[in-house]
Amino acid sequence: MTTAADTPAYATPTLVPLQTATPTPIPSPTPVPTPSPSPTPTCTQRYGWVEARTFFSQILDREVSYRVYVPPCYEIGDQTYPVLYVIHGYPYDETHWDRLGVDETANDGIYSGVYPPFLIVMPNCDPSPDGIFVNTSGGDQSVEGLIVNELMPQVEQIYRVQATREGRAIGGISRGGVWSLEIGFRHPDLFAAVGGHSAALSVNRPHPLYDPFNLIADPAVRSLRIWLDAGDRDWARVGVERLHQALDEQGIPHEFTLGEGGHENAYWSQMMPAYLAFYTAGWKQ
Repeated sequence: MTTAADTPAYATPTLVPLQTATPTPIPSPTPVPTPSPSPTPTCTQRYGWVEARTFFSQILDREVSYRVYVPPCYEIGDQTYPVLYVIHGYPYDETHWDRLGVDETANDGIYSGVYPPFLIVMPNCDPSPDGIFVNTSGGDQSVEGLIVNELMPQVEQIYRVQATREGRAIGGISRGGVWSLEIGFRHPDLFAAVGGHSAALSVNRPHPLYDPFNLIADPAVRSLRIWLDAGDRDWARVGVERLHQALDEQGIPHEFTLGEGGHENAYWSQMMPAYLAFYTAGWKQ
């Protein structure tokens, strides 16, 4: 007779002995060949070149000419370059700086390692007697607007230039020197360096809002690298020295050079290596 105490609470399972699994061998990884690095393109070009272009200006309602110096080996690789905008004197045009030898000076300096590779933009700023070059003094409907609002965007779309403040500089000769100072002082957020070469400040009659002597009161101007120069026999020397003194009185760092010569192409041509050394000093090799 079976009693309740003799009935198991659960059935006793039949134990099946465990089998030892045979380990699966782990395959050795197949080595992946390391690709050979692409050879770095070698630059063998000695000279850059100058390109002639145009852009449509809403301010002038017509096509405007400009020239661009492109450094050697620009077509090799995809690096970006700093850019220098230069403004001609009166009554010259976009060929002025070219005829003064800016491209040859740039070629020599880049080849010797004195300057880093960079682009130079030379616009025609409407220098006719009734044009905006001599008959305006600043603002969007002037040479300022022509360069900042119309030319610069096109250059930065077409060319591999550094579209940053640190990668831009602007300079000009005579009346163009006044314009470069006006534009640079009003836009220290766009340019890191500005130069006025024989700037015609002594005959400038600007609106007070665009007068370089008033613009230096802006504390942001102190962030600019500034260059002023004139020849010792230059009629523009008086105005340039006045601005030099005004910058000194404001405690604004700048470079001032009094060279040998008059208000003439021969003076600016002989000063070209010094001009480009100044503009490129802030750019890495």
